[in-house]
Amino acid sequence: MKNKYTAAASLVMSFCVLAGCSTERGENSPESSVNIIDIGSAPAASSSSSSTVLSLPSSTVSTRSSVSITPAVPVSSSSSAVSSSDRDSEPPEEPADSSEPPPPVQSAISEPQGYVEDSSSEPPASSSEPVSSTLVEVSLPPETSVTSSSSSTVSSSSTESSSDTASSSTASVPEPPASSGVNGYHALNYAEVKGMWISYLDIMEMSSGTESAFRSEIAAAYDNCAALGINTVYVHVRSHGDAYYNSDLFPRTKYMSGSYDPLPIMIEEAHKRNLSFQAWINPLRMNAEKDLSRGNGYAVYDWAGSGRMVKVGAYYYLNPAYSEVIDLIARGAAEIVANYDVDGLHIDDYFYPTTDASFDSGAFADSGYSQISDFRIANCDKLVRTLYSTVKTANPSAVFGVSCQGNMDNNYKDMYADVKKWVKSDGYLDYIMPQVYFGFENSTQPFAQCVKEWDNLAAEGNVPLIVGITAAKIGAEDVWAGAGRNEWLTDSAILRRQVLESLEQMSYGGVCLFRYRLLFAPDGSVRAQIESEVSDLRSVLN
Repeated sequence: MKNKYTAAASLVMSFCVLAGCSTERGENSPESSVNIIDIGSAPAASSSSSSTVLSLPSSTVSTRSSVSITPAVPVSSSSSAVSSSDRDSEPPEEPADSSEPPPPVQSAISEPQGYVEDSSSEPPASSSEPVSSTLVEVSLPPETSVTSSSSSTVSSSSTESSSDTASSSTASVPEPPASSGVNGYHALNYAEVKGMWISYLDIMEMSSGTESAFRSEIAAAYDNCAALGINTVYVHVRSHGDAYYNSDLFPRTKYMSGSYDPLPIMIEEAHKRNLSFQAWINPLRMNAEKDLSRGNGYAVYDWAGSGRMVKVGAYYYLNPAYSEVIDLIARGAAEIVANYDVDGLHIDDYFYPTTDASFDSGAFADSGYSQISDFRIANCDKLVRTLYSTVKTANPSAVFGVSCQGNMDNNYKDMYADVKKWVKSDGYLDYIMPQVYFGFENSTQPFAQCVKEWDNLAAEGNVPLIVGITAAKIGAEDVWAGAGRNEWLTDSAILRRQVLESLEQMSYGGVCLFRYRLLFAPDGSVRAQIESEVSDLRSVLN
């Protein structure tokens, strides 16, 4: 099953990268929406699809009109009790809160708060190879070139020679194919998202036993989510250049024991409970150096130490300056959306891992760009456009969204993520989910003010705003929050008030909570406070 990256059918990559794919979306342009399915008619248990070959013609895919997530939906009677204030959900990691003087830009990448690997709790590596699944083959149009990017402290191997760099993005790019996906599953998505992130840190606590034990564990987690009022789960299926499913492109994750395919189980149990299942991937973050051997035989790990895969801190990261890198990421997305009945694909704020220029200096030198920030922004644009187009080709009813940093400026100066363009232009995303991990009393990013800034942007782009809030700060001092540094220690019902505040926004599309075990298996020191927050949340989410 390995070594298929070069032999197996390619993905929908280049097609999505329209040279000028960012048309401003005006008031009257088609609304980004997701097929809204009545809860009563949710799909039955899902499983992976049978083998299909998807060929990618060069016809244009419709932008957001193929899905139907309605922004600013009226609150249903079941949630009318929600008035206005607090809703907390954070994606995988927690960005630095800029409230007081922001922390210095990281010179080496470290895992944000609440997202630290605990090697002591890792399940044993599976001794057997994952069972190969029947995968959709996707044929690629002619390859095109991409631009490059940079960031903080990087290993010396990251400096590429000019012969190893990507060329500037001046080559013509095939248009995306017509909206005819290979997966006929009709995605389950809600006009008002009540979401929960279930990260690899949550999954690793459920996956050390047998297949039946894992099914019981994930089912119990979903039961807890449903009882809280959750209708959508964002579940890690690729966290570190790995796969939580049977893949021909990426090695099996070290966070799952056994050789069974866990993804059909996670999808089936979610759909049994009318939960929308969003497959969450980190496109650029790869394994730590100590785990590289797990990728032997997979082409992506042949790039380690080259300009295409650069070590930053403890981890390697893919460099989106190269067409073959974006191609691989897109193939991995198609592998998920075409072969499994997921309801969407979701990425978070892991774009460039550093601002250090050595990350992609060779590619930048050959790019023709005069500013490295412009170069990196162009690379992230292409990555996001390609993923959006890939999802729509594999299953037009599925949605694609981005959970970016809550501080608008950080997306530009640290991540090189042009979130304003993505929201205001067609062909990038179906919803925006900023990680608004700030309290109401935060000195520089008070929650209500920050949410309003995002709401104004979402309204301008006519896309749903799903507000990410976090449980990671409950019972802790918020050291960068200025006057609000003790808010999470002393105040109550913060998450409930954040949900209510989010409901007041004109582009409100929902909220999402970070993350499962922080709410349902909290540390003993904050257990009472968390349980009180969960009780308050239940009253507004149900």
